[in-house]
Amino acid sequence: MSNNREKDQFLDILEKNIGIILKISRAYTKRINDKEDLVNDITLELWKSFGQFKGESKISTWIYRIALNTSMNYKRKKEKDKLFFPDDLKQFENQGWIIDQPDSSISEILYLCIDELNQLNKAIILLYLDGNSQDEISVITGISKTNVGTRISRIKEQLKVLAFTKI
Repeated sequence: MSNNREKDQFLDILEKNIGIILKISRAYTKRINDKEDLVNDITLELWKSFGQFKGESKISTWIYRIALNTSMNYKRKKEKDKLFFPDDLKQFENQGWIIDQPDSSISEILYLCIDELNQLNKAIILLYLDGNSQDEISVITGISKTNVGTRISRIKEQLKVLAFTKI
């Protein structure tokens, strides 16, 4: 495959699936600068592994797996490298495509609750909310389908409890 054709194919896939990357970056970051960095990191990791994608799974499954792994690594690195910037530091936000549109309060509460989950549960519930089947979630996360079902039930209960503390 020629380099230009491969690049065009990658950009087409990226454009069609940017929503996945934006949702995951929103769930794993709080500041706009971190979100931009994470989107860039995910895109770079997707590009680096694009030549190895064999089409044995859906393209969205491949994107989810890379995006979630990149996000978890990013969050671990950020927590390790955290210096002195408190979470409530006001950030100047540029206007652009990465800035979230104003959300309903229910959606915002849901994201606040999801943010309190551990890394694996956060990944599972994001995949579930995006309409992925238990089979797909199992493939993406590497845990059994039965474990996925059990975790989803427990996560829903945990989110209910967390939501009541936010309301």
